[in-house]
Amino acid sequence: MRDSYWFLTITILILAPRIISELLFRLTSLKMIWVFRIIDIFDITLQTISLFVLILYVFHRYIYGRSEKELIIYLVLSALLIGGHFMHFAANAIDMHYREAIGIETEENMPTTAYILLHFLDEYLSHIILFTAMILIFLYGGILDMQKEQMNATGIDKIITILSGFILGGSLGISGVEASIPIYMIAISALCIGIIIYKKIKMDRQIKGLSQYLFTLFVLITLAMIIFAISLYLLILGTQSPRELIGGIISQ
Repeated sequence: MRDSYWFLTITILILAPRIISELLFRLTSLKMIWVFRIIDIFDITLQTISLFVLILYVFHRYIYGRSEKELIIYLVLSALLIGGHFMHFAANAIDMHYREAIGIETEENMPTTAYILLHFLDEYLSHIILFTAMILIFLYGGILDMQKEQMNATGIDKIITILSGFILGGSLGISGVEASIPIYMIAISALCIGIIIYKKIKMDRQIKGLSQYLFTLFVLITLAMIIFAISLYLLILGTQSPRELIGGIISQ
């Protein structure tokens, strides 16, 4: 399959589980399966699969066959991505079980230290680990992509790549606001854009030709859209939770 199609597939796989689960949870009576919310089921199955597709694509395309040092670095990033995802799943599932299944507030009914720990794991540590690992995997693949020969990318390849980056980056930007780490997401995205541009200039003293490296282009568009989406959201809506905003619109 062409690389541009892979980018679109990865984008859809990362976004679809959340969109489908939110619609089922908000618009139907299907709320719980045993003690799990329907959203939790999608998180632990489809969302995990989507992250593995990203990991395996970058590994197969850019990491396989490289030095032991590079393999170890990539293994650590992959472990952090999946580990952060599972940490967020567990902490969020417990918090939301209190709020949406039992109907009581965790802050008011849990011991103070237990609530502080749960909130820290759910809203900060897990999100920082997950998003940092994901962005660094993108960065790693983008840098290694520039070390390959330039591709004769077609116009349709570039259109699909740019469109995928716009959609994924915009969605990750909104997720960064929901994750309570918008400034961190802006900072790490801007840093990674700077690193890619620096590497390109160091490689051949120009940034011309970046569009021929499709994965690098996909990464740059994604990172730029993260910055743009977060900045626009904060400017218009402030720090209001996107989930609460969407839930309020749907409930109307």
